[in-house]
Amino acid sequence: MKNSKIKIETDSEKLSKEEISKHKDFNKVYKTFTTTKTIKVPSKFGGLRTMVIVSTTVVVTTVGAYTYWKSHKTVVQPPVATSTSSNTRTASANTSTTTTKKPYVNPPIKGVDVPYKNYSVDATKGGTLVYNKSKLIIPAAAFVDANGNDITGKVDIKYREFHNAIDFFASGIPMTYDSAGQQYTFESAGMLDVRGYQNGKQVFIKTGKDIKIAMSSTQTQTHYNVYYLDTAKQNWDYKTKSNYVAAPLQPKMNGELKDTSGIAAQDKLQQIQTSITSVQKEEVQLEKKKPFEPKKLDNTKNVFNIAFDSTEFPELRVYKNMLFEVDAAERNYKPSYAGITWDEGGLNRNADGATYMFTVKKGTESHSFKVRPVFEGKDYDAAMKEYNKKYDDYKVAYDKRKADEKKQQDAYDALLARIKQQQIEEENRMVSANTAWAVTNYFTINNFGVWNSDNPVMLPKGAELAASYTDNKSDNLNDLDFYLVQKNVNALYIYHPGHNCRFNPEKPNYAWIVTPENKIAIYTIDDFKGVGKTTGDFTFNMKVVEKKVTCMDDIKEIFKPYM
Repeated sequence: MKNSKIKIETDSEKLSKEEISKHKDFNKVYKTFTTTKTIKVPSKFGGLRTMVIVSTTVVVTTVGAYTYWKSHKTVVQPPVATSTSSNTRTASANTSTTTTKKPYVNPPIKGVDVPYKNYSVDATKGGTLVYNKSKLIIPAAAFVDANGNDITGKVDIKYREFHNAIDFFASGIPMTYDSAGQQYTFESAGMLDVRGYQNGKQVFIKTGKDIKIAMSSTQTQTHYNVYYLDTAKQNWDYKTKSNYVAAPLQPKMNGELKDTSGIAAQDKLQQIQTSITSVQKEEVQLEKKKPFEPKKLDNTKNVFNIAFDSTEFPELRVYKNMLFEVDAAERNYKPSYAGITWDEGGLNRNADGATYMFTVKKGTESHSFKVRPVFEGKDYDAAMKEYNKKYDDYKVAYDKRKADEKKQQDAYDALLARIKQQQIEEENRMVSANTAWAVTNYFTINNFGVWNSDNPVMLPKGAELAASYTDNKSDNLNDLDFYLVQKNVNALYIYHPGHNCRFNPEKPNYAWIVTPENKIAIYTIDDFKGVGKTTGDFTFNMKVVEKKVTCMDDIKEIFKPYM
């Protein structure tokens, strides 16, 4: 078989439908498929002149009916566009600059950070890890490698939490959030960092195998959201509302306290959501198989026949003797195109579900036309009969899945409402009762990294000073970050060099700077009481703590009087 290029003839004698059908030798066409789906077509189909175009989805085997395109043209398969799966990981490109840029996550004291706790879990079985009063519930077969392959054997888990301004400070994790052009600081109800490795190589959470988190918190409000730290984009990604449960603590036999909050309820929510997602996927797949409603051929339109792979167009599979006509609203089609021998062609269904785009290409020239399947005479009658039968079957199946989805969604909404109402009632009881309570934030994570339960807040109000900074040794500290804490807000405000210092003089505040010697220069609560002004210039005279900081315990000891 050889490929040939023969100019399209536009003045040939009209072919009868019988002649066209006689030479539709589809078997010969499909026998020439290769592994790349390229089709080679004989230069002649008997004595019939035929335009043949091969693409990733279609073969135009006969141009017939009323305005004819005729050619023996054999063409080449166009490139196939590929998409990236959910398990594919891509690395950000490194760019070199003349200016040294600080890392996005940058602990301010070298060698000092909130430590991880190390765990080991059987990847095949999963398991539950306990960190202080928090829990991580890892499902079975939850991990994949960078190529999306399932992980078996032992997986090392590194986990840590951050619950106060000192933790946030030591970690160097950014605690600001941009929304609609406005920058906020996170008031946190708890932040966690979790990583997974096998033999020193990073592993990933498999799609659909989310890890459940029950993170203990000291915050009793319910206005927090869950965010994920995207270190590639260098921002916080909002995920969902925080789901808090407050429950009484009851003693265990050994005298420790037991958390009696509702992991079971959270698991049930997750199960229902999984069922809803499954039904929705079935609906999407069913919609793709929705039968195509036949239309009658319009004798005034340009019409041709396309032989297509029915596995790629299941909605058209049941019909016979189908033709395609150029849509009435199509403005890109010109009759002169019939005189061109095209190199490539393709057919793709449009979003409206009723039309398709037929694309032809030669060199750098490319044109796309909207077309629609049509039928003539008795073929239309037969197609409508088949359509009515298939549509009834489709509608029954689709309605059943929609009913299943609604039932599951109603159950989810009802359970969520009960949980929320319980939270409100328990929070109210916490205010009036002397009972010890455990507050737990329940959520799921689908990526390793840093997750935060936070409420974005504005900078403090009341005083705004054009600040300068020095210490009791008369050293200039103006080129260093100034960290401020307001005691009734679980947040860390950071003022970079050149920025005004804002604080609320009606609340207890303390602040500090890390000196070039990695020591802490502190401005105490009593120091703030003596500021005496809310506007204008002001110099903060910081007191350097001589204690050398080498670990988290050193930092906690320094700030213990103020926390």
